[in-house]
Amino acid sequence: MDDYEDLKEKYESLKHEFETYQSFAESTIQIINDKNNLLEKKIDSLFSIVEISKYINSKVRDENFIAMINDMIIGILGVKYSTIFIKNSIKFDIVATNVPKQYSDLLSEKHYKVLNEQELFIINSKESLIFARNGDLDIHSIIGVPIYIRGNYTGYILVEHTLYGFFSYDHIKFVSSIANQIGVALENNVLYNQLKESSIRDPFLGIYNRRHFFNVVEEKIQKDSSAKFAIVMMDIDDFKKINDLYGHQFGDEALIKTSRLLEKSIGANDIVARYGGEELVIYIENVKSKEEVFNKIDSIRVKLSEDAIFYGNHTKNITASFGISYYPYDSDKLQEVLSIADTMMYNAKKAGKNKVISS
Repeated sequence: MDDYEDLKEKYESLKHEFETYQSFAESTIQIINDKNNLLEKKIDSLFSIVEISKYINSKVRDENFIAMINDMIIGILGVKYSTIFIKNSIKFDIVATNVPKQYSDLLSEKHYKVLNEQELFIINSKESLIFARNGDLDIHSIIGVPIYIRGNYTGYILVEHTLYGFFSYDHIKFVSSIANQIGVALENNVLYNQLKESSIRDPFLGIYNRRHFFNVVEEKIQKDSSAKFAIVMMDIDDFKKINDLYGHQFGDEALIKTSRLLEKSIGANDIVARYGGEELVIYIENVKSKEEVFNKIDSIRVKLSEDAIFYGNHTKNITASFGISYYPYDSDKLQEVLSIADTMMYNAKKAGKNKVISS
């Protein structure tokens, strides 16, 4: 009997130990599973951030890349609204949003106070928030994350949902990582656009260069081969003599002032570019008559001759010779049209300079 009681006691003790161990093991397994699930979420989040970074960097040259990022935020987070603001010197501009147009005025008006605080925030409210727009579109969860470029406050991301308690601080971390990527992408986009602009403009005069002029006009011809336009070649008269007498800096000033005069005198869709040296070329769109083009260029010639150049101790009126040709009347090939305009310009010089000659 004693042996039976001893065995029973040992059995009960082992059973208790086993149950304790089993409970501990199950609890530990649950903790490990929870940690694994959390780790998987973090890995997924990190993977998403890496993929987002790749996506943003691949789209930095696209003019609509901020709108693409905004769409991506909506898709990944499954939110109701997302809006990206970028700050200019005066106010915040909405550069991307999916908020319906009929509510966008409320959005831009009611968010400014929050935007100026420049802080991360998360709001969950059972009551409809002040950002609410209309009926079933009322917002109950909002997160806001500022965008910085090299420590300078540049903009804001506001993400909204109709469900109460939808957002957590994990969302804040996620959107913050996107905000950082946007900051880098915006800076890269600015640098890219500056580089792109410098590649198509003459570094001294600031007007388009010859290569870009050809590219744009050829593209216009490809889009509409029936278009009628004029090409004007212009050359400052006696430019070498001006440089020799008054110095190259005076000659530079004459070129700058001439190019500015041309830019002011042509139409919004016309193009002026530096062809080479002191030669400038003009594309005039939508030609209705040769007479109209001739009168327009002749008025430029007169303005140029009457507008004195002042530089240092020197003052001088300069003149220029102009040659005009027409597409497709003279030729349906751009190079030939340019060549004819060039010939007309040299005919103007031979005829006494300070003249306009048309084909």
